[in-house]
Amino acid sequence: MEPLGGPIAVLRRVLANRALRRVLPAYLVFNAAEFGTWVSILLYAYERSGPASVGLVALVQLVPAALVAPAAAALGDRYPRERVLATGYLVQSIAMLATAAAMLAALPVVVVYAAATVAAASLVVTRPTQSALLPSLARTPDELTAANGAAGVAEGAGVLLGPLAAAAVLTVSTPSTVFLLAGAVLTLAAAATLSLRTSGGLETMPPAEAQASGSDGAVANDAPAPAPVPVPADSGLLDGLRTLAADPDARLIVGILTARMLMVGAADVLFVLLALDLLHIGEPGAAVLAAGLGAGTIVAGALTFALVGRSRLAAVAAGGAVVWGVALAITGLTATAWLAPLLVVIGGAGLAILDTAGRTMLQRSVRDEVLSRVFGLQEGLAMFGLAAGSILVPVLVAAVGLVGAVVAVASVLPVAVILTWNHLAALDRRTVVPVRAIALLRRTSLFRPLPAPQLEAVARRTTWLTVPADTVVIREGETGDRFYVLGAGAVRVERGGRHLRDIATPGEGFGEIALLRGVPRTATVTTTQETVLLAIDRAPFLAAVTGHPDAFTAAEREAAARTM
Repeated sequence: MEPLGGPIAVLRRVLANRALRRVLPAYLVFNAAEFGTWVSILLYAYERSGPASVGLVALVQLVPAALVAPAAAALGDRYPRERVLATGYLVQSIAMLATAAAMLAALPVVVVYAAATVAAASLVVTRPTQSALLPSLARTPDELTAANGAAGVAEGAGVLLGPLAAAAVLTVSTPSTVFLLAGAVLTLAAAATLSLRTSGGLETMPPAEAQASGSDGAVANDAPAPAPVPVPADSGLLDGLRTLAADPDARLIVGILTARMLMVGAADVLFVLLALDLLHIGEPGAAVLAAGLGAGTIVAGALTFALVGRSRLAAVAAGGAVVWGVALAITGLTATAWLAPLLVVIGGAGLAILDTAGRTMLQRSVRDEVLSRVFGLQEGLAMFGLAAGSILVPVLVAAVGLVGAVVAVASVLPVAVILTWNHLAALDRRTVVPVRAIALLRRTSLFRPLPAPQLEAVARRTTWLTVPADTVVIREGETGDRFYVLGAGAVRVERGGRHLRDIATPGEGFGEIALLRGVPRTATVTTTQETVLLAIDRAPFLAAVTGHPDAFTAAEREAAARTM
């Protein structure tokens, strides 16, 4: 049988659900419209206001979007999410069409920029609403997993396809046509999602199943989750700031990750200037360079598996920074049109590797109870890093010329890593990686498919147990709270006093049925000799398994085989 994570299998599961057939294609065109119009407004700014205005226009769009984002994300908790999603697409469509109309009517540039700013700010409502809505539309954990996988593919593809589509349009037309087409497809997205209904989704399932399929997997037991306690709106931000203020390791990693986003913001502007002023590949060429950054991210995804269990990530982060810097510098110094897109792909892979290594180091160095807040603060700083990068490029171009600006931008990350190397290396040396747990989890069919960061995250939330012989580990009929992986020794599995099987191979797991299906334990498991077990609590187990298609398929396959 084809794995759940295969593209055809994912497509089948999506197509089987009418609501998902509407939501996910809409999300794909949303991502393509976002990235395609971003390149186009920068090209318009270059044409109408000159090179120096490109960074300013990017800044004018990014800052309002960053300020609007928290309030926009909260809309899905105050109003029906399907309505918020459809209304968001409709507002985006109107703003895109208004921008196109202002361009076609040759209105003053300030009117065009105002319309484009409204369009950019309206985009921030879609992702959080989409993420919160999917559990209400999926009818089973299987469908939710497939939907999450398809949504991830749609978002990643948008980074690549949006600029490429813009490049194709710009070969025969102008930026106004890109906005016109974006408005049209977003109108279709609004129409597709307008009639959504959430009845029949996971919210109507038994509490345990619904929690097992939630986006955060934060489940403590089989009882319904308690009502949320109101928290001051700024508590997350303040906690994140306090953590950064008190933790030099967290400050360092957040600073490097913010510097990476500054590079992305600078690259958006540089690609326009490089394509038009240095490489002479025209407006489509600028879109192709932007698409190359997305392609590099996809290429780097396969490389991150090598990071699992590495205790020395400082060198990996430094390597990513150097790859980006060297690739970008060569792009500017050689000014070779055919080589530039390939170099951008390589540099984009370096940025993505730096991001993965940095986020893993942050996970390792920050206390788990404040980690989400630190990441939330980091995301906010990332938006301002994008804005700062956008305005940095025109300043550098005015001071040292375009080639000099390229070299200066290319040197930022390598220099930052060199200056902080001693601290990074010391942080690496202090980090304890759960190598033994990772090695055992790699042997299990359930966790083997997990991407590198997720596998290590699961391993960090495990507990080693040494259990004497003839000890009951799981008792039939009790509430399930843990999944177990055999490290050494052996156990006997019985149901109703009848012997079912023995487990004696390290890497074999047991206990998943109660966790996945929200039912009492279906068998009794007893040690037959002194046994070493790796225990994983329900919350991290469900978060990992239901969040990855292949892992969920393996878990369901084993659960089905053991209940026959």
